[in-house]
Amino acid sequence: MAVLTLSPGAFRYIAEAPRTFQSVLVALLGIALVGSVATLGAFLTLVYPMLVLAWLTFHCALSRFVTQLLVKESPAGGLPAYPDWIRSQYFTVSPWMFGLVPLVGAFAGIYSIVLEVRSIMDMGGCSAGRGIVIYLVTGVVRALLFGLVVAVFGAGILSIFALDSLLPW
Repeated sequence: MAVLTLSPGAFRYIAEAPRTFQSVLVALLGIALVGSVATLGAFLTLVYPMLVLAWLTFHCALSRFVTQLLVKESPAGGLPAYPDWIRSQYFTVSPWMFGLVPLVGAFAGIYSIVLEVRSIMDMGGCSAGRGIVIYLVTGVVRALLFGLVVAVFGAGILSIFALDSLLPW
């Protein structure tokens, strides 16, 4: 409840509570499973949740790294370790549960961004402005990496067609 009401220090508490990881992991797998069945069908039902968790874990670790680079004065006790940071950041996607509900899903996505910025502020000991900058820098880096992956995959697909036209069959 403290996460949903944006209570200061809630994410710091989550980062320090080791048992929260199990419950949030089960919830995230459930969200990813429902999303994959609803959108992609049964073929990718097992692959899609793992891809979502891998991408989300990468995003959280990247957020921690960017925070380490951009926050000059760490909070008392320093930044949480990567596993603790990731555990806390997983809670920021809890509004994704409402992603399948028309119109509500859009607001849930926006609220998820607000929660992530609040999480960065709590654990990084920084202001709202710096938290937003960290979120945006992380998003730009993720977008560039995703674009690179798509470009490499697209070039591979296009090379198959080019190779097919060169072979005499």
